[in-house]
Amino acid sequence: MRRFPLSSVLGFFGAACALAAPSAPVEQSPSFIPKPLDLSLELQKPGFSLSGGIRVDDRTSRSEAGRAAIRALQAAGFEVLPEERTGDLKVLQARGVNPEWYAIEVTPEGISIAVNDLRGFHLAAQTLAQAVVQDRDGRKALPAMKVEDEPLLRYRGLMIDVSRYFRTVDEMKQVIRLMARYKLNYLHWHLTDDQGWRIEIKKYPKLTQLGSQRPVSPSVTDFLVPGDQPHGGYYTQEEIRDVVAYAEFHGITVIPEIEVPGHNCALIASYPELGNDDIEGFEPRVATTWGVHPYVMAPKEATFTFIRDVFDEVCALFPKAPYIHIGGDEVPRDQWQKSKGAHRFMEEHGMKSCGEIQQYFTHFCVEDLAEHDRRIIGWDEIMEGSQIPASAVVMVWRNLQYAYPAVKKGHDVILTPNSHFYLDYGQGKFPADPSYRGIGTSTDFDWQRVYSFDPVLPNLTPEEQRHVLGVQGNLWSEYLHSPLKFQYQLVPRICAVAEVAWLPKAKRDEADFALRLKGQYPYFDSEKLNFREEDGTPRIDREAMTRPHPLGAPAPAAADKASGK
Repeated sequence: MRRFPLSSVLGFFGAACALAAPSAPVEQSPSFIPKPLDLSLELQKPGFSLSGGIRVDDRTSRSEAGRAAIRALQAAGFEVLPEERTGDLKVLQARGVNPEWYAIEVTPEGISIAVNDLRGFHLAAQTLAQAVVQDRDGRKALPAMKVEDEPLLRYRGLMIDVSRYFRTVDEMKQVIRLMARYKLNYLHWHLTDDQGWRIEIKKYPKLTQLGSQRPVSPSVTDFLVPGDQPHGGYYTQEEIRDVVAYAEFHGITVIPEIEVPGHNCALIASYPELGNDDIEGFEPRVATTWGVHPYVMAPKEATFTFIRDVFDEVCALFPKAPYIHIGGDEVPRDQWQKSKGAHRFMEEHGMKSCGEIQQYFTHFCVEDLAEHDRRIIGWDEIMEGSQIPASAVVMVWRNLQYAYPAVKKGHDVILTPNSHFYLDYGQGKFPADPSYRGIGTSTDFDWQRVYSFDPVLPNLTPEEQRHVLGVQGNLWSEYLHSPLKFQYQLVPRICAVAEVAWLPKAKRDEADFALRLKGQYPYFDSEKLNFREEDGTPRIDREAMTRPHPLGAPAPAAADKASGK
């Protein structure tokens, strides 16, 4: 992909960096995920020694690009030190088209980084972080190398469901570090659902006082059997801001999801007046079982005021999120069909079917969020029925066939078909995997299935293909009651998601990826992750993995297993 000679962009250090001491010869080849598009390594030669950190001179540290590079290097774990005169780092902002393009040159004298946009520094820094090896003398070093790289897709996402089982702030930050390392750039945070409302909304305190708590959960060994474990938890607005800031520091944008109008048992248990309270048998509770539940928002003024108020607070908490996800999936219409109030609403608005009520909710969200300069994302069910504004982004989860009508109508789409990207699905026969009674083993898939996906859809014109923003891995949490099980389902399949989003399929090689994946094991261990090893074994004991952990309790460390503790 060489656009121009790197020397014309980066420049060489030569003798100018007299402070830099070369490393001993570097013999070890780094393992990169995702693999850079254009990489040239010079092994068996001296590289750049990291024993003294990366020194940055005053001129570089005062420039906007220099400050962005320093932040990105620090986020990636490098020690960055001030130097008055000549430093080890050169940065350059080029004028290319792709804002995520970057180029790197490492010599024994220093590091040069070129980007088109400041966000490219995060990508370059993570490539450098993965390039850290030991030289012949056992010291940390970067090999001499040249890299020119850019992603295939603009949107490289991961969804974390915290409604079914809550994840602590520290767990979310660990997810963010994982995403940053593998160059995923959007964290989709599923904050509300039937089983729990997890975000503090100041104007509606009962959402977290009542809606964040459920008295019991299904059994952790058989989800069709009631269990006896209560579950709860939510994020204060201060904690939300903390996670959002942490993500921004690592080059990641957080997209919140607030479900409209279905999946709302927790909401309606907190504020029954927002439900269809005129129907027989209306007894809303926070859901204690999985699946689809009948409680949906009622189409009345109080509900639309609520949505507007919630979006006001959510947009303030996520100031740089270009999208707000509104859910829109699996909306039962039974309560609307039985509700006199819903039928009055239909008559007032000239509606002929209850399905049009959902379309009204979708249009309302589009218009309200447009006032905040945000676009909506919705699951692919939002396409059912009448035309919705083309600004709405469609997240395709059921089947790729739903992507085509969306693209043909001018919608941007994000591909996350459950056949390849539902990371809660089992990975084989290993007994610690989630069990899917009634679904069968056809839902099991390993990282190889993820890796086989091609986001370039057949039978689309180049202009239509540009509407495919990207792909996303989804980690629903019904069966992920413990941090260890959560980690086992996520890692290493997150790595396969990342490479699918980064590299064209023609440049991918499964055998090569498998070798590079093993090269990530030391990093997984450094994060104390219970990742799935090649033979399906969890890095930590299976018995520990199947025990529930108290909320916020630390999981046993992978290092303990390795040391025999």
